[in-house]
Amino acid sequence: MPATIAYLSHDDVNTALAGRMARRLGLRLDPLSVRDAAHAVAADVLVLDLDHLPPECKSTLFRRVGGGAVRAGLAVHSYHLTPAEAGALRAAGVRVARRLTAPILAPAARAGSSA
Repeated sequence: MPATIAYLSHDDVNTALAGRMARRLGLRLDPLSVRDAAHAVAADVLVLDLDHLPPECKSTLFRRVGGGAVRAGLAVHSYHLTPAEAGALRAAGVRVARRLTAPILAPAARAGSSA
């Protein structure tokens, strides 16, 4: 059974691109909005598009990182993370990329399936 990737974004273009990448990689993508975020717990992997989510999503993420409450299989992409923010996320085990690419989905899916 292919890994399930929950993709949280409010950008239709990125969501469509993530869907094409996932199909090409043989993965199942479950596009979610913030309103549906509770459904992400059932996914093997959660990928966040931080550039197209409300600012409080980024704040919540960093509160969780600071508290050590980051789930396995988490990946984010954003052009607007500072080097310190990206470093803090990586130190907490989060995969970080500037933009959405297939490698941010594929390694994240492998990490999620081994957890």
